[in-house]
Amino acid sequence: MASCPECGADVPEGAEVCAACGAELDGEAVAGRDCPNCGTTVPADAEACPACGELQHAVACATHPERSAAGVCVMCGRPVCEACDRGKGTEYVCEEHAVVPMTEGWAQVYTTGDDMEAELIRDNLLSEGIDSQVLSQKDHFSFTVDLGDLAQVRVLVPAFEYEDAMRVLSAHADPTRQLALACPTCGAAYAEGDATCGACGEPLAETGPAA
Repeated sequence: MASCPECGADVPEGAEVCAACGAELDGEAVAGRDCPNCGTTVPADAEACPACGELQHAVACATHPERSAAGVCVMCGRPVCEACDRGKGTEYVCEEHAVVPMTEGWAQVYTTGDDMEAELIRDNLLSEGIDSQVLSQKDHFSFTVDLGDLAQVRVLVPAFEYEDAMRVLSAHADPTRQLALACPTCGAAYAEGDATCGACGEPLAETGPAA
């Protein structure tokens, strides 16, 4: 089932006219359309833009059900009205996730002073199918950096994958909340500073041993 690009109503695949609003449809329009808030192409069956959280259908605010939500939190999907939105850019963000540093759709999930540790975190996230990037002083990204002190090495994920990434990191944390990381190739645990996995011999990072 696809959606009408004019009113958001469900329409059968191949329909030429929306039964709800009468709008004429064509294959390209039903397949998806550009988000009016950020310009990202939104799948026709998506309830909200995955990049910024702009709603494609009318939804009530989770905190103020008497109000219409302006969008959904790009990190958790919680509907927020204009009064509840804490986003600082085009993204909609709920109050709970307003403290998460974010830039141009990328959210910070981990920070450290060690490049190698950050790259190991990234490798573990990538092995779980979560896109991730390491941002440090030596990196040059196409987006504008507004995450603060670059003396810290930061691991970023697409905002819409933030909660999945945090679940992965929590699963690797021991009772003291320290991360016990696993080899992204075989899943075996390794000690901080190891350059190769003791179980399968695969390299754990492209950098040298931690300082």
